[in-house]
Amino acid sequence: MNRIVVCDTGPLLHLHEAGAIHLLKCAGQIVIPPVVSQELETRLSLPPWVNVQRLDRSAQRKAMEWSDREELDSGEAEAIALALQLHGDWFLTDDALARQFSESLGLETHGSIGFLLWAAADGYVQDRNYAHELLHKLVNSSLWISHRVVEAASRAIDESFSE
Repeated sequence: MNRIVVCDTGPLLHLHEAGAIHLLKCAGQIVIPPVVSQELETRLSLPPWVNVQRLDRSAQRKAMEWSDREELDSGEAEAIALALQLHGDWFLTDDALARQFSESLGLETHGSIGFLLWAAADGYVQDRNYAHELLHKLVNSSLWISHRVVEAASRAIDESFSE
């Protein structure tokens, strides 16, 4: 699979807290900018398959402009700029503003919950109970998730295993 998946800090941290970071490897090539690596270095040891890649000058300029206007923090801004630079297939973020901004730039954007649902639907999580357990662990991680989203995700998990 040649999918390029660029992540900001949130999904890596939340999936790690839920014991599900290993599933990211199934999605394709996982790439992060250096600032995301720095944000995570005291919280978790990144798996060797997470690639840290520098931004080119143009992408760096865009990221600085976005974070200077206080639309995004530096990790989100650099990750979005890197996704654009690499023509990434997916951008993963759990931040609502970063999601809205990245989608406005044409990036296919998902959060930790959406990623878990993809992993279950595509067979990378092969057991309904395990999928629900991972969802429960995400709910109990540092990720804030509304009750409505949790219920919808739970139904989606059930639907993906009923087929």
